Amino acid sequence: MRRFVDNRNGEEGAATIEFALLTLFFFVFALLALDVASYFVQRSQLAASVSAASVSAFANRTSVPFQTLPTYVQNAARLTTAPQVSIACNGVANACVNTSRSCACLSTSGSYVGATCGGSCGAGTTTGSTAGYYLTITGSTQYRALMLPRGMLNGTQITQSVTVRLQ
Repeated sequence: MRRFVDNRNGEEGAATIEFALLTLFFFVFALLALDVASYFVQRSQLAASVSAASVSAFANRTSVPFQTLPTYVQNAARLTTAPQVSIACNGVANACVNTSRSCACLSTSGSYVGATCGGSCGAGTTTGSTAGYYLTITGSTQYRALMLPRGMLNGTQITQSVTVRLQ
């Protein structure tokens, strides 16, 4: 028996230390993976809230509650920090109205070109489209990671935007 004990050459507890180190690396890796997953969850929550606000605006397109849309997005996002929300109509921020709307065509460069409501859009605009009143809702928030160092995803701006034609 004495020979058996002497053959271990001082390796007593090596397996315990290896297990402890491997467990530590596993948990650090798992926490980092949860941080990255949290980023995608927050981005999805913001996208879903902006999308829900656009559906609500489209459903009430004759009398859109433009003043309450930012609050709608913030409440629907369910984020720890309320997202910043901006509303623009035909590319002009905070110029949305429910009466006497001026229509536009969406150009191929992403800007808006003034046009007669219901009229055909000309060259340089989306092919086959007609002029309308476009609402753009943009939500943004900053991601705060638990474990990731600054520069990876920590501090990254999450922005989601939706444009819907109301008229």
